[in-house]
This record gives sequence, C-alpha cells and structure tokens, in this order.
Amino acid sequence: MLMIFVLIFSWLPNPDIGLLPIFPHWLGEWTNKNKNLRTAVPFVFLGFIGPFLPLFSNKSIWTRAMLVLVSLLFLVSMAEVGQLLLPRRHFDWGDIGWGMAGTLLGMLPALAIQQLVLKKKTL
Repeated sequence: MLMIFVLIFSWLPNPDIGLLPIFPHWLGEWTNKNKNLRTAVPFVFLGFIGPFLPLFSNKSIWTRAMLVLVSLLFLVSMAEVGQLLLPRRHFDWGDIGWGMAGTLLGMLPALAIQQLVLKKKTL
C-alpha cells in the first residue's frame, strides 16, 4: 500500500503536498524545503519492511537485501520517470539517490534483526 502512495504522491500535478487537505500545513512547508529528503522518508519504511515480506522469506538474508534494493530502485525510478509526463514535475536523479539512501537506512536494522534471529535459532 505504501508503494502505491509513493507513486500517487510522486505523480500529483503539483508537488506541494501542503495544498492537500489531508496534510497539515507544517508538513507541506517541510517537504517544500527538503525536496529530495522527502523522497527518502517513505523509502526508510519500505526498506525496513521489505526484508520481512513473505515473498522473500525463503531466501538468504543477502538475497533478500538485493531483491528489496532492486525492487525499490525500480519503484523510485518509475516514480521519477512518471514525472516526465507532468508539466510541473521533473525527473531528478537526486530523488533516486535519496530513495536508495532511505531504503538502505531502513534495511540495515531490518537485516540486523533478521541476522540476530537466525543466530538465536542456531544456538
């Protein structure tokens, strides 16, 4: 579901989410000041939950990490490519970089937790 929201908000005609009634004004101001950083935020959450998804559960930790990275790289790239079709939006390599930084930031604790659980199971 969060992945769908990433695409929806990436493809809004106006990038100012503060104009939407579901967001408080202060959040809109923050996202306008931190344009690339706002891309990283949902990817931190996606990066954290990705390795726990059942789709990846029978894979090794490093295979899970690579699958999550590739999947979320595809998502952030699709979000950026879709912006090429919107007159007030633009493709930004920085957003792809920030999306991947958020993904890694979220994945690190998730993979550490999984590694600890695996070690505990083998004891």
